[in-house]
Amino acid sequence: MPAAKHTALSWTLALGLAAACTRESGGHSTVYTPEVPEAAARPRLVVLLVVDQMRADYLSRYADLYTGGLARLRQQGALFEEAHIQHALTFTAPGHASASTATHPSHHGIIENEWYDRSIRKKAYAADDKDARIVVSGQRAGSPDGRSPEQLMRPAIGDWLKEQVPRARVFAVAFKDRASVMMGGQHPDHAFWFDAAAAGYVSSSWYGEALPAWVADFNSETNVFRRFAEGWQRLRDPATYSRSGADKAEFEADGVHSELPHKFDDGTPQARETFLKELQWTPFGDELTLAFAQRMLKEEQLGADADPDILLVSCSSADYVGHRYGPMSHEAQDYYMRLDGYLDVFLRELDTQVGAGNYVLALTADHGAIPIPELLKQTGQQKDARRVVMADYKKQVTEKVGLATKALNLPPETLLDIGETGVWLDVAAAEAKGVKPEQLRAAVGKELAKLDFVAEVFTADVLSGTAPDTGASEFLERYRRSFFPARSPDVTLRFKEWTLAASFPSGTSHGSPYRYDTHVPVLFFGAKVVAKTLAEPVGTVDVAPTLAEFLGIKPPEQIDGRSLASLVTTR
Repeated sequence: MPAAKHTALSWTLALGLAAACTRESGGHSTVYTPEVPEAAARPRLVVLLVVDQMRADYLSRYADLYTGGLARLRQQGALFEEAHIQHALTFTAPGHASASTATHPSHHGIIENEWYDRSIRKKAYAADDKDARIVVSGQRAGSPDGRSPEQLMRPAIGDWLKEQVPRARVFAVAFKDRASVMMGGQHPDHAFWFDAAAAGYVSSSWYGEALPAWVADFNSETNVFRRFAEGWQRLRDPATYSRSGADKAEFEADGVHSELPHKFDDGTPQARETFLKELQWTPFGDELTLAFAQRMLKEEQLGADADPDILLVSCSSADYVGHRYGPMSHEAQDYYMRLDGYLDVFLRELDTQVGAGNYVLALTADHGAIPIPELLKQTGQQKDARRVVMADYKKQVTEKVGLATKALNLPPETLLDIGETGVWLDVAAAEAKGVKPEQLRAAVGKELAKLDFVAEVFTADVLSGTAPDTGASEFLERYRRSFFPARSPDVTLRFKEWTLAASFPSGTSHGSPYRYDTHVPVLFFGAKVVAKTLAEPVGTVDVAPTLAEFLGIKPPEQIDGRSLASLVTTR
């Protein structure tokens, strides 16, 4: 890592020296001191497994079909049935950052996957770093954009461990760059992700100038193109999928290619290149990531000595499959049945390499997803379900903002950007014309609240606490947890429940504070964990402090999570 960036992050790393941690909940703080085990009692390895877009009900809906890793985790682990994302804007980057740092976006700064950067007057991506370059293993060039945790404002569990146990090692991998980067934290030993242009797993110069030799070997065509010829076939007999309804669905995928099997090799010269781009939309992206994690476990000798290590893995293809086909599809069911098998192999490898009693694994997710709105409406499950296509959303928002700015004698250029969750305004230019920022935001918010798909608006002034709120919103605290002043919109929108604002006319997404987007699994498995099911409400911010207590390290003082170790290790 460049020396300058070490300096820039020094204030956050200092937080790792704190002797206690604080959980913020509803405006109150509870101070606790974790029980620190002797070094000999520590697990040699901690694994944080995030399944991107894994709704909590996937563990129960297909429970009778699981015979491998998911079955083992469910039967031998401690599962919290009421675990939730506790911030409002439920997206990939903030979800992974909250699980790894034990803080809400209001503290770690990753509010969404991207936001409008007022300083450069354009969109910023959560893992962007203009000073970093992609590091590849072969002759093919990777994507041009650099990646790093430069935007992440709080240290993650790997940073806590390395601060207190300098010989510890921390590695992260995911199909998505933002997932790997946010899990890895500010200074892991390495973070890897898949790059279709490079036809394999890559990293960035933030983590080192070259990839380990074993990565080049793993990125062979034998591994990457393993599923190219056979395509995506059903794992089991078609009757097994009857619980998921009809396979052919108008609003899945493109409305045409919505049925299994899905063919990759169509005999054209470009089929292999197309496959590299399509791999993320299939279960085989996560099969490859878990195979990479197993290879990394062996080659880097993680969990091989008394100094504990951390392995962070995110299964990104779960999210892509969910987006394209929806959570009630045959594809989603097939994905989770396959994941059950992939995790069986992964857990067996952990047993072999580290020892069944020498590791602890936490399973969680970054967000859930709403079922496809059109299908909810057609089946009568939710008569109010609807989709607002992004082009129409932006058109209506532009019109409403225009009405507000015109009434204040401000130009249309006052609207800087429209994001998935709100709008950014040129408050400085408005103030120069005599319009106070809070006046502008209130006026814009009043107009946006009239949109028929909007349930509520929150101005930056209300979210920051500088303006009074009505006290009527049950969602205010969750939106405050997603608010980071330097990055958040001037006016944030809460869409009505069962309303999906989406870029495409098919498939589905997430991003709301509703149960279908927030209810996710939190499960602990391994050394000293007692098999049980718990009803106590918890958050994904509680995962890292729990793993920290297993490791015998102290989290930073200012975190939003708490350790659940005492709950999962007692009968």
